Amino acid sequence: MNQITSSSYFGVGAALSAAIFWSIAVIIFKSASEEISPFLITALKNTIATICFFSLFIFTDIPIWYDGFETLDYIKILISGVLGMGLADIIFLYALSKIGANRIALINCFEPVVIYILSVIFLSTVLTNQQILGFAIVITAILIINYEKDIDDLDFRVKRLGIMLQISAVILSSIGIVLIKPVLSKAAGNINIQLWVTAFRLLPGVFVAWIIFMFQNDKILLIHPLKKSKNIKKVIIGSGLGTFLALGFWIIGYANIEHPPIASILGQTSVIFIILLSWLFLKERITPIRLLSMSFAIAGVCLTIL
Repeated sequence: MNQITSSSYFGVGAALSAAIFWSIAVIIFKSASEEISPFLITALKNTIATICFFSLFIFTDIPIWYDGFETLDYIKILISGVLGMGLADIIFLYALSKIGANRIALINCFEPVVIYILSVIFLSTVLTNQQILGFAIVITAILIINYEKDIDDLDFRVKRLGIMLQISAVILSSIGIVLIKPVLSKAAGNINIQLWVTAFRLLPGVFVAWIIFMFQNDKILLIHPLKKSKNIKKVIIGSGLGTFLALGFWIIGYANIEHPPIASILGQTSVIFIILLSWLFLKERITPIRLLSMSFAIAGVCLTIL
């Protein structure tokens, strides 16, 4: 295993696998959100994924508890889970239900830029002119999709709200990712500990999601769609692919790629898969404007990172 994880291609392969699994999960979650509340989907997917992780630990003899970190490391993991797996996921799924998968995918290209800027803030790195240009191009991509004339598909106010929510979700998620990078660095080359960090990070996400769901006034009504077996299947499959496999591969890739922004740019290949899959299965249009926005977004991310 150590030989595999030490390979320069291991982290890259893991990050690309995460992008593919996540793309499929996004399509499934979008379909599920047509009948199931995003608040309930988040609580269920985090719970199901947590059960999957700890079941994996039992069958593979990975310790349920790891005591090799410092107290501050555990606090960072918990805060990262609250921000990324709790709050950001709820906002993401709500935005997904409002503005569709391909718009969400395009806005999500903003994440590597946010991660890089946060790395600059926390690590005192200086942005180059090329990186500033890349950042500006990503912002341009978001503006292009924001001002796309698609009033026939979606009310402009709903789209504006969805875009702002997704940007907020990206920022929260990025803070959580940057926060745990030093912790993951301590587990470099040890896939068991990396998976343990992933599962432990999920726990606060489970609690936050269920607490928010329990505060919903119509929570009893929100459970009714689960009476349909097709909805349960969507949540289970989406949770397995997205929150279990994609999240696991993403954390492993992020931990085993030396430069964090490189992992982010590999993760953004999901925008291509999501746009194609949303066209095939959700019948969302691929317009010239969205293709232009995608090209700007990917080009901007590349300029910022490379």
